[in-house]
Amino acid sequence: MARTDQTERRRGGRFVRRTMTTLLVAGLALAGLVAVPAGVAPAAAAGGITEESHARYVVSKKGKVTATVTTTITNVTPDRGNTYYYWDAYGIGVPSSAKNLRASSGGVDLRISTVDSEDPNIRWATAGFSPLRYGRSRTIEWTYTIAGDPIRSDRWARVGPGYGTFAVFAYGDEGRTSVEVDAPSSMTFDATARFTPDTEGKRTVYSLDDHIEDVGTWAVVSLRDHERSDEREIEVGDTSLTLQAFRGDDAWLYFAADRVSQGLPVIEGLTGSDWPGDIEVIREDVSPQVLGYAWYDETGREIVLAEDLDEATLFHELGHAWFNEDTVRERWLSEGLTEVTAFRVIDSLDGKGTPRKAPKRDGKGAVALNKWSDGGGEARETYGYAASYTVVEKLLGDLDDETFTEVVRSAVAGESAYEPAGSTEHRFGTVDWKRFLDLAAERGGVDGTKVFRQWVATGPQKKQLAERADARAEYERLDAADGDWAAPYTLRRAMTVWDYDEAGEVFEVLDPLTVEASALQEAAARTGLGVPDSIRAAYEDAGSVSDLTEVGDLLPRTTDTLEQVHAATEAVAADRDPVTELGERVLAAEASATEAAEALASGDLDRAQLAATETTERADRALWVGIALVIGALVGLALLVLVPWLVVRRRRRRRAAVLTEPRVVAVVAAPGVDGEGTDGDGTDGQGTDAERVPAEPSVS
Repeated sequence: MARTDQTERRRGGRFVRRTMTTLLVAGLALAGLVAVPAGVAPAAAAGGITEESHARYVVSKKGKVTATVTTTITNVTPDRGNTYYYWDAYGIGVPSSAKNLRASSGGVDLRISTVDSEDPNIRWATAGFSPLRYGRSRTIEWTYTIAGDPIRSDRWARVGPGYGTFAVFAYGDEGRTSVEVDAPSSMTFDATARFTPDTEGKRTVYSLDDHIEDVGTWAVVSLRDHERSDEREIEVGDTSLTLQAFRGDDAWLYFAADRVSQGLPVIEGLTGSDWPGDIEVIREDVSPQVLGYAWYDETGREIVLAEDLDEATLFHELGHAWFNEDTVRERWLSEGLTEVTAFRVIDSLDGKGTPRKAPKRDGKGAVALNKWSDGGGEARETYGYAASYTVVEKLLGDLDDETFTEVVRSAVAGESAYEPAGSTEHRFGTVDWKRFLDLAAERGGVDGTKVFRQWVATGPQKKQLAERADARAEYERLDAADGDWAAPYTLRRAMTVWDYDEAGEVFEVLDPLTVEASALQEAAARTGLGVPDSIRAAYEDAGSVSDLTEVGDLLPRTTDTLEQVHAATEAVAADRDPVTELGERVLAAEASATEAAEALASGDLDRAQLAATETTERADRALWVGIALVIGALVGLALLVLVPWLVVRRRRRRRAAVLTEPRVVAVVAAPGVDGEGTDGDGTDGQGTDAERVPAEPSVS
């Protein structure tokens, strides 16, 4: 299904099978035998005519389509004796809505008759003329206008202000047919074949001369002028959208506004994230009826829907804002997720829609979904869409909304099933079918191996599914064996990308390490100290086998250090006699224990071991240090009391000795003696001067 603008990027859409004329085949009226001898039956002329046909369709901006089909036929069936062959009528197919139908040849109008065909969209128009004998040619020019059929009628031709969809047809021999569509350049052009555009001024002529075997040149085209629409603006939360409908189609505007307003929040809830779409317009168009599918166009910033009031298609296209080639790699996965989500929305809103039935795995158009891509014909498309829905519904259909959302959110976010939910630390690009299968298992608890083997995987990929089963069993065993820790990154990465050779190498190295990791966690829980964050990170973030080898030496050493720090801390924390407690305080044993614990928490094992050893030694010396301190304190106290007492006592003894020893204090003359303290005889009453004793200074 070709498009004229190949640079336009359109997301996958919802394929809708339409009832449409596949081929418009011209009718030929074969005349009877003329002037034959009696008893001779007329002969049939098989392929005895050549046909050349050129059709031109002119589209006006106001919504009128005028068709001109010029056909030249030549009788190439020679006469045979008295038998000759001629044509006196020729017919073409015209749209059922064709008006003002005329046929002329050589400037003369021909008589025309019309009859219905098996297809309600086509009527056969036949023009009569005088017999066309061997070697003669006739050119017939057909003209008519295409009125179009009512919107949402069973017939599919549409013509109106700013839009149109109709069949273009030129029946004839290979290399002798062509079609042109002359339309305003402002109109978007789509078709079921690859036309060549030629723009001149405000008009563009789209040409096609591809030949369909035994038919001619044929296609269905669609044109749309976006400026000639009825519009309505709607607000859904923080999202603003413009709805564009055919002129006068109020029913479609109401339908779209109501369903988008109610359905968009439900999709946001089911996908676990806000509306991410760079979409500004949702418009009604005839192109989906021509191409067979609606679409989500990120480049044009629009969703294009048919005139049908189809909830499933509307919610499907809205879902492509989340599920597209940027979030999920395979086409079937994008289409399956959008379809399953759409019907969850319909169920939530009590809407209307019928899910696709599971196709036969070996039916028409069947293919392993991983080989399904754009194109391949209607049967392949019909199968692909139905099978995509079937697979995703089988995987996620029985999940409650919360679990469904977790699987879908993880897929859209590009997460790995082997990383913590919501983690953005490690990214592995767009989710493919392998990672989605793992996400369904890890986030949803669903084993989709059987479903993928039946519907999705090719032959070689089925072998990968078997390898995956063995690898996941070993992964789950080792992941359980290492306690609450995540498996090392090197293994998580290998499992994410299905590199089971690398995973096997990691398994061998990791097996004994899980025992050490579990023992360390048990020791941490028992002692209450906790595993150092850096040690756990060294295990969980190990990016290679060599990194894991280093971790192999680190884990048991950490366990020993943790036990050592715990023993030292317990020794200090234990209730002990006051003398020992005194020694611990003096030795700062508690501070040393704290240092050991802090060093352990930071992952500095060397410092933690040294501090723990020092703590233990201080705790062992604490009693003797305490005793020494007590004795020293007593001695000090004794000295403090005794020395002052001895000093006071000595002073008292000296003072007593001074007071009891006899001493001459002074010699004083008696009162009444002449002279300066002497008797009348010149003496002082105490003897001669030589007998005097000098007075000593007084002592007080």
